[in-house]
Amino acid sequence: MSSVGVGRLRARPRRHRDGDGYAFCSEDAFWFRPAYTDGKCPLCGEVAPTGTPPLPLLLRSDRSWLGMVVLALESLGMLTLVLLMYFKG
Repeated sequence: MSSVGVGRLRARPRRHRDGDGYAFCSEDAFWFRPAYTDGKCPLCGEVAPTGTPPLPLLLRSDRSWLGMVVLALESLGMLTLVLLMYFKG
């Protein structure tokens, strides 16, 4: 195959906006999303220029505190119902 034919078959980097979450690996000429690959290129393992993205809020927060808040709200609701039934009857 001639060099002209090889040049046509080689992948060209597409334009991606900065805000859409893509990173470009210059070694492989490959666009990827660091959020799904732990901040590394899936082909060569090179670290993305933006680094590892932060985890979503639900994965960063401690879920036990969320359970405590739910239990406290449920307890307040039950207290309200008991007091309403006591003073109403």
